[in-house]
Amino acid sequence: MSEPVVAAAEVLAALPYAAYLGLEWFADDVLRLPFRGDLVGNYRIGALHGGVVAAALECAARLLLLRQGAPAATTVDFTVDYLRPALSRAVYLRATAVRIGRAVATVRVDAWQSDPARPVAAGHGNFLLTVS
Repeated sequence: MSEPVVAAAEVLAALPYAAYLGLEWFADDVLRLPFRGDLVGNYRIGALHGGVVAAALECAARLLLLRQGAPAATTVDFTVDYLRPALSRAVYLRATAVRIGRAVATVRVDAWQSDPARPVAAGHGNFLLTVS
């Protein structure tokens, strides 16, 4: 795969919802979703809302595509596997391009908290790329 063509700051600015969630770009193309109380969905255990986790996964996939030079990608489908509760601390995400073709891209995203070997969720999406 080629080197990323867009800087991380430009990519984060391109997706307003990523800014709303507070996603931050770290080294090694890892994103961080900082914990905020208003994102909690289950107050009994202090777990993030599943929709927040799903949105962060999809944002991570779209950010990867932007970073790889695909400026306009439309989500065809996006599947989320919730593997364990995302408790009241930061969530880390890493997107991996399975394949970026001329018209369609397939991306996988893993989310974890303290240990990448114990993921809290995983996402898999297909995106229609706008051909210029």
